[in-house]
Amino acid sequence: MKPAHIPRRGRNGPFIPHRARSTALTLTAATALLASTGNAQASPVPASVDLAEAPNVEITADQEVASELPVEVSGVPAEDALADAVVEDTLAEYGSGLSALDEEDREVRVDIRETDGEAAFGVAIVTAAMGSEDSPHAWLFTAENKGGWTVGLEGTPEFSETIAGSEMMETEERETIAASTDPDRVSSSEVVGVGLPFEVGTSMIMTTGPHGWGGYDRPYSSVDFAGGNGTAHASRGGYAISLCSGWTRVLHTNGFATDYYHLEDYQWLEGNVPTGRYLGTQGNSLCAGGHTTGAHIHYTLRGYDDRNTHWPVALHGRTLGGWTFAEGAEAYGGYAYRGNTTVYPQQSMYNYGF
Repeated sequence: MKPAHIPRRGRNGPFIPHRARSTALTLTAATALLASTGNAQASPVPASVDLAEAPNVEITADQEVASELPVEVSGVPAEDALADAVVEDTLAEYGSGLSALDEEDREVRVDIRETDGEAAFGVAIVTAAMGSEDSPHAWLFTAENKGGWTVGLEGTPEFSETIAGSEMMETEERETIAASTDPDRVSSSEVVGVGLPFEVGTSMIMTTGPHGWGGYDRPYSSVDFAGGNGTAHASRGGYAISLCSGWTRVLHTNGFATDYYHLEDYQWLEGNVPTGRYLGTQGNSLCAGGHTTGAHIHYTLRGYDDRNTHWPVALHGRTLGGWTFAEGAEAYGGYAYRGNTTVYPQQSMYNYGF
């Protein structure tokens, strides 16, 4: 189901909301606070922290979700305390404070999606300025009420443990998410076990070779596709979640996840999907900011690295959709090969699946 087009206001003016909701909870105030850099720590956040009230922070929650949260945590309204905890961990993982983000015209969005009263689940996004060369970043999060909200970002042990021990979602969905964030499931094989972001048995143009999620940044985890029938499909089954209207993440049970950005005719998803599930069409959507130079699917591989969190991982030497990718001397170059066949940027690629 596509989200209702009800205008809301963020720090950059009106924009389309990224999910349907009956009553949105939005917290803003007048003062931005600095947050220290470093790795996110899973520890209760004191109630005195007011990060969620900064002008470049937006918190949203469905009315039903908000009503199921505890009334108070440590004397503070539960949604306020939860928002503060998520924002603090997000800033720590991103490695910047709100003042620095404000200078880059970025904001932090926290969307509380699920709760069972004692635990919560949602999406945290650090946006990029619209039209800039910068890229947005997103994490799923869990939080557990232990007299204060203890947050686990996607890929951390706390994230998986909170999901597994909660009553949120359906059992199969919880199991899929927990499996996707289990480092023991990540294969050392070069064959990743995912296909390409379009239907198996069809072709699209690989418009660019391996490059970073944000372009020239490493690792070169991404590749762009366009043409063909123009539709995006899950490259392997898993738990699919819409991060915003145009950006989907699918968490697979093999320890990897895949991102699909810039999608239009967007399908709002929250739940398990099979391989080949329709996600949307190639497009120029910038629901979390950044830029495009033409309609395409920005496809990214994510997995565990030495920080034990879901982050983009290099495509170099890995096989997806039956093709082994190789980096070029610079971003957007490189190629993919299968046997004696090599595909370079702007050439057609066939999806053999996995």
